[in-house]
Amino acid sequence: MEPTASFVDAMRAQPENLDLALETVRRDLAAAALPRWGAEDSVAVVAMGASLNSAHTLVAALAAAGRPAASFVASDVADGLSVVRADHSIVVSESGRSPEPLAAARTLAAGTRVGISNFPQQPIRDEVDAVLGLGGFPDSPVYTGGFTATILAYALLLDAVGALDASAEAERIPSRAAEALRDYAEVAETVGRVLAGATTIDVVGRGGSLTAAAELSLMVREGLRTPSSAFETFQYLHGPMEVLSSDDALVVFGDGRELSIPSSVLDAGVPVVLITSADPGSVPGAGRANLTVVQLPSGLGVFERAVVETVIGQLAIAAAIQHKPYPLEDFLYHQDDTKLPVR
Repeated sequence: MEPTASFVDAMRAQPENLDLALETVRRDLAAAALPRWGAEDSVAVVAMGASLNSAHTLVAALAAAGRPAASFVASDVADGLSVVRADHSIVVSESGRSPEPLAAARTLAAGTRVGISNFPQQPIRDEVDAVLGLGGFPDSPVYTGGFTATILAYALLLDAVGALDASAEAERIPSRAAEALRDYAEVAETVGRVLAGATTIDVVGRGGSLTAAAELSLMVREGLRTPSSAFETFQYLHGPMEVLSSDDALVVFGDGRELSIPSSVLDAGVPVVLITSADPGSVPGAGRANLTVVQLPSGLGVFERAVVETVIGQLAIAAAIQHKPYPLEDFLYHQDDTKLPVR
């Protein structure tokens, strides 16, 4: 069986596990000797669940450099509901045993497929042309370390193939995770109380921050058993926010239009958490009792920021579960076909 850990233990082990991933991915990249990617080459990420959430960071980083990239739901690709015609495909499965990414990989052109997995010896190895391992460390059922390590692997991969200059940023990610675990523990208690008291939770972000938004929403559903949805910032303004009431909560990641979203719902009594690197003085509604502002450091790279934002969400989930009458790790519903047998 693959090693597992409790959510809190896996969360707190991330700095060490990210160091391991840094070493392991670099080793596997050296062994793979991947060719350089052309400046106009397109990139597809194919994944399911949490792994698909991680892809927003890679797509945003490449888009900022003018490079075409998109993410695809693996089951859609496998069943012909989406067609991938990319120069390079990244197939992500932390377990290496999720059947949908493996089936999708079989539809992709040979020679274009790079896999990312915490357990590269699993069936994913048979379906891709090269696989990058994260280190095989224990992870929690609600993914923690494997998720942030995947973001680190994206940075190293894109640097190795000449798509982005991201190696130095990747090297900083383990220490960024350690700092986040230390620096945001106190405010996470406040955010956790907001999450625990909400009937439903909307989470909003865009670009690289949509990674943390989508992942927090999934953790809320899996761990807190609370209805939650994630939205791209401007899409959220086109109707989805109309259901908010004082019984709900809104979590917003970002520094742009995100700053003014809270002011439109604070008067309705909606508890809002804003996670931003913007100057607190530029936030309309700052100082309101139902607005919690979580201040990010300025100057973070897209991969660093995605990891820091994700760790803040993890800390909030760990705090919120203390207000619930059930454990974080126990899933109510089990599906027998979401993983192939362990080799």
